[in-house]
Amino acid sequence: MKKTIISTIVFILIIIIFLLFFPRNDERKVNLGHGYYYIPFQEVVFDVTGFGGNGIYMYKNNHKVPIIFSEIETYKYDSTYIIIKQKFDMKTRCLLENMIFLPNVYFDYDKELVFLDEKYIKGININTNTNSDLREKIIIDIMHKDKNIKKMIENKENYYIIDKKNSKTLGPFKYGEFENLKLKMNIKIDF
Repeated sequence: MKKTIISTIVFILIIIIFLLFFPRNDERKVNLGHGYYYIPFQEVVFDVTGFGGNGIYMYKNNHKVPIIFSEIETYKYDSTYIIIKQKFDMKTRCLLENMIFLPNVYFDYDKELVFLDEKYIKGININTNTNSDLREKIIIDIMHKDKNIKKMIENKENYYIIDKKNSKTLGPFKYGEFENLKLKMNIKIDF
């Protein structure tokens, strides 16, 4: 009897551990055209980046360049545009740290594609040897000074338009701004 109870408890613990560390996620990577991809939650259990989340990425030189950070709630696309609804998530902090301090390892930072304000990155001695406290300070500074990230935080719910043919990302917008721009640009796709 005691052996059966212990076996049952061990079995339940194994199931709980499996569910916690290996969440079921049926989402797949989606090719959105022109080199853009939607990539679902991507953290591996012991991922050294500390980042987990979905996003819109462009592959460039076999590396992922984050175009729209997590957490993407929904997106739609056609041959010319991608529209995105994103809920700001503090995971962005980990992603920024990886982009800036571990370039070409996990995620690339590409100033042509990523909306960060360059003036907050200039002058930073960016290398993998920068200690973690200094990295943290730099990332927090960027998140408090960069106008797009500040707007993402303020809005909480953000909307974007990607013009795939011209490799331009517009946003973050509030819903009304987003709808007005869609109308002005004659974008026919909706969520």
